[in-house]
Amino acid sequence: MTSLRAALILCAALLPLAAQEAKKPDDVLQKKDGGILVGRILKIESDLVEFFANGEKEPRRISIRDLMPYSVYRMRLERVDKTSGPARFELGEYCMSNGLYSTASREFEEAGKLDKALEERAKKRRDEAHVEDGRAKFEEAKKLHSAKNYEAAKDILRILIDKYGDTPYADEARKVDDKMAAEIAKESEEKKKMLAALAQEKEKAKEKIKEDQDKMLQAKTVEFIEEAHKLWAEGLDHEPKNLTKADRAWTGAETALLQARRNVDILLKSNDVETIKKAKDLERQVDLWLVKTYYRLGRMWAVELAYPKALEWLNKGLKVPHDDQMDHLLNEVLLQISLKKISERAAGRGY
Repeated sequence: MTSLRAALILCAALLPLAAQEAKKPDDVLQKKDGGILVGRILKIESDLVEFFANGEKEPRRISIRDLMPYSVYRMRLERVDKTSGPARFELGEYCMSNGLYSTASREFEEAGKLDKALEERAKKRRDEAHVEDGRAKFEEAKKLHSAKNYEAAKDILRILIDKYGDTPYADEARKVDDKMAAEIAKESEEKKKMLAALAQEKEKAKEKIKEDQDKMLQAKTVEFIEEAHKLWAEGLDHEPKNLTKADRAWTGAETALLQARRNVDILLKSNDVETIKKAKDLERQVDLWLVKTYYRLGRMWAVELAYPKALEWLNKGLKVPHDDQMDHLLNEVLLQISLKKISERAAGRGY
């Protein structure tokens, strides 16, 4: 019974250890070609790694040269005695050989702390790694500067100036930072000029479109006035023979002239002095022919004794700007209508 009890206690103690082993995270290797391998490292040799990738039936052998240096560093760090100064120093040398200078600096510092015999040597290598890290960062900043990736370059230069003052690269970083600031200011000014030029070109294009539209509107206005001329003459030809055709011709002239007037109103709102000048000239022509048309319609219906219709056209004519001669003609017909109506009413009342 005692043996059975002891066996049960031992199994209970081993269960958490087995669970922990089962929960151990996968190893992850990052390849230089961008690939990621997830699985379990079986063995590490000087230049090879035996790796069992998840989902594969057989382990594979991977060359260290095919793996990213930092991935190899992490793989080795997890498998060395982290309390061993020489082991950490060796890791630092690996990092130095593979461009991982900031990591190398940390490893040399750890090595010096862990092993007093290595302290002086580790400090020297740490300082060298720190300088090499500054150099690498400065070279990266220069590349970014050449590519005009100013924001990324500025971030690295700030780090060099703030944290690498004990290296030659802090002063170099300041020089590049000043040069880059001048370039950014120059490019910003050039960009402003370019945007101003583009805005000016855009404004010129808008003005050209407006100018073309104004020209089209002027041409159309002239067409309406010419059409009114033609219809006014037709009205004169029809008046002695056919009042309906005369009325149709002159009202058609009025329609054309009112369309011309609407165009003129638009042209008068232009910002171009020459366009306004031409619009005022067209306006005078429209008014001239419009009042002449109203006069002919008013006179025609007055002759036909259709006084209300005659008065309607004549009053329209009075509202349009006109000269003294036209004013005399309009008022003369209105006077005759008034005299005729007075005479008719007087006769009706027995006067």
